[in-house]
Amino acid sequence: MSKKQIVDFKEVLRQGMIKNFELAGHLSPIMFFYKAGQPIISEIPNEYLATDAGKNALAQIIKKICQEPDTMMAGIIIEAYGVKINTDKDSEEAKAVLSGKKKVREMESRQDIIIMIASSPEGEEVKSYIVDPETKAVGEEFTGEGADEMSGTFSHFFNWNKN
Repeated sequence: MSKKQIVDFKEVLRQGMIKNFELAGHLSPIMFFYKAGQPIISEIPNEYLATDAGKNALAQIIKKICQEPDTMMAGIIIEAYGVKINTDKDSEEAKAVLSGKKKVREMESRQDIIIMIASSPEGEEVKSYIVDPETKAVGEEFTGEGADEMSGTFSHFFNWNKN
């Protein structure tokens, strides 16, 4: 297994995420792994994403798989809400979101997005795009400072092995 194979796998997933949204106007949520030198893709049952408890259970399952020594990468592709907040400013909104007291879905400035989070022992890669479900349009990629950073339930699946 080479780094090139993992990079190629992530690119296929990214392109598939965009194409599937453009065709259907929505995505089936998936989790993926690069394990034992092989790519693995599985649909996420809706009940795991319906509640915070389900999301936490799913994250724990993924983290447990990431503890296996032959797991080189893990991630998810889902639809979500995204919002750009300025964390440099000491705003109450930024504090509330970063602490978990306020959900992104509760913010007026939220946007529909599709997102791919790929986690490995070396770090994370986040690709997210603004979308319009009504027109099935995939817009601009979230870019700029912090756009490739992710925190929360579905991030840092390999943190267990950080020293």
